[in-house]
Parts: sequence; structure tokens; C-alpha cells
Amino acid sequence: MEERKRRYYNHNVYSIEGNTARKLQAVPEYQESQRPDRRQETRRKKQKRQELNTGMDIVSMLILTFAIVVTVYICLEYLSVQSNISQMNKEIVKLESDLIKKQNENASALSEIETSLDLNYIYEVATNELGMVYPSDNQVIAYESNLSDYVRQHADIPEVEEPTLIDKIMK
Repeated sequence: MEERKRRYYNHNVYSIEGNTARKLQAVPEYQESQRPDRRQETRRKKQKRQELNTGMDIVSMLILTFAIVVTVYICLEYLSVQSNISQMNKEIVKLESDLIKKQNENASALSEIETSLDLNYIYEVATNELGMVYPSDNQVIAYESNLSDYVRQHADIPEVEEPTLIDKIMK
């Protein structure tokens, strides 16, 4: 026994290096022989797990396929919307140029009409040839309107019974 103790005691001799003390052999020999078996078993298990995990299952494949299809569909719809927007922008530019052209035509037609009318000539014809006169103050009926450019007439405008200028001349 003593001999055994000496061996074990000699086996667990500490050596001092620097400021720490270590055992030369920390684990007895019988435990070292068992560890490689465990390591090999865990390595084998890991290898089997990796072999099983390398392939995708059907559910994952279907989900991935569905996600790809949805992404492609969204991209195509986005491109379609972008195409429609650019086409509408082209139409807007065309319509704006047509509007400007029509406004210029209208402005030139209006200026032509305004320059073709001679108000003095119209006044001379109305007063001399047609016998028209300006109305007197009692012939003008004033009204107040809440709306600036719309008037609704509910009844006929009453006629004035005073003699006109022509009636006065003829009498």
C-alpha cells in the first residue's frame, strides 16, 4: 500500500514555475482511456446531424418558392405602374401643349374681334339710323345681387308708362 501511495504521491507532484503551481499530471490514467470514446461518439453524432440537415424539407421549399413568386409578381406590378405613370406624364405634357396652343389661338381671335369692332360706328348707327337713345334716370331699375355673375329673374321687368323721347317728339 505504501508503495502505491508513493506512486500516486509521486504522480501528483507539483512543480512551481513562476508564481503559479501546477500538477504535472492532473487526471489519472484510467479516465484518459475513456474520453476518446466519448469524443468519437459525439463526433459521429455531429456528422450524422450534419448529413441530415444538409437537405431542405418540402415545407421549406414550398415557402421559399411562394416567396420568390410573390417577389417576382410585385416587381412586375411595380414595373407596370411605373410604365403607366411615364405614359400619363407624356399625355399630360401633350395636353398642356395643346392647351397653350388653344389659349394662344383664342387670344389672337379675341384681339382680332376687338380690333374689328368700331364702337363709334355702332353708336352712330344706333342713334341716327335706328333712333335709339340712352334711358333716362327713371327708366333704370337698380337691384342688389349677392352673387356677382348670376342673376335669377322671377318675374318680368315692369314697363315704364312714361312717354319715350320718340313719343314726345311725335306729339
